[in-house]
Amino acid sequence: MNINTVDLNLFLVFRAIYVTRSVTQAGDSLNMTQSAVSNALKRLRERFDDQLFVRTPSGMEPTPMGDELIGLVEEGLAKFTQAIDQVQRFEPSHSDRRFRIAINDIGQLVLMPGVLSAAHDAAPLIRFETIGASSGEEARNLLLEGKIDVAIGSWPPMGRGFHHEKLCDETFVALLSREHPIQSARLTLEQYLEAAHLAYRPSGASDAALQATLFKHGVLAQRKVVLTAAHSLGLEHVVASSRLLLTVPARLARVMAQARADVRVVELPFQVGPFQVWMQWHQRFDSESGNRWLRQLIRTVFEGLSTPDLN
Repeated sequence: MNINTVDLNLFLVFRAIYVTRSVTQAGDSLNMTQSAVSNALKRLRERFDDQLFVRTPSGMEPTPMGDELIGLVEEGLAKFTQAIDQVQRFEPSHSDRRFRIAINDIGQLVLMPGVLSAAHDAAPLIRFETIGASSGEEARNLLLEGKIDVAIGSWPPMGRGFHHEKLCDETFVALLSREHPIQSARLTLEQYLEAAHLAYRPSGASDAALQATLFKHGVLAQRKVVLTAAHSLGLEHVVASSRLLLTVPARLARVMAQARADVRVVELPFQVGPFQVWMQWHQRFDSESGNRWLRQLIRTVFEGLSTPDLN
């Protein structure tokens, strides 16, 4: 195959179909019509003398050759991205680039104030946008499609074609009102079971780690849960104005305790985790200067996010 006779845009179509498993969704992600994507796929099939994708009830499934090609295609696109970046170097002090980060609401509350503060002087025009991802698979697809720059969460490493870096080990603590009858720095199991609870139930591995620990200690079904919350916004206010006990990740508890002097952090009667918080990104952006700057900024912020003092 002569590279001079190949439309390199075909490989963008190939990757989009591989990621979405759909001709229609691939077209949407590339701003192409369905017929244009179908025509591009036809040309690819002719070039490689292979179907590349087979239509099934679950979507467009790659053939063995399709699976073999994706790694090579991703590597090639990464090289093109790197080549472009060498010409258009990222200058944080002058750039107005928007960085998109997949992160849950806990992570947003814990991380973003530090990110904004750190970027304020060095990159005053930079903008940030947080994107919700309900699962590691959704975050993986967002990275593949180039819709986000990095993904931060307790999702396991995403595998071939992705880079991952552990930002921290995290565990859980309890948050109480300073007026709560329990005044000890560490809860006993009896105190934990006797207390009325505010249960925050986000999706993700962190909540799974907590639920598994509670089950292991035989207290999952015994807790007196008065309020189950789907969102983290305002939880510290509920704790401060009630006698409810909130079990949350330690760094989130630290942020909440810093925001209100009328709540305090205490140790649990059992150890949860630790579970890992990861930063992940696609290999084609590994050497891109803007993405590298963002990753270093996030590392620096996390290094300053110590676990809370118990008081």
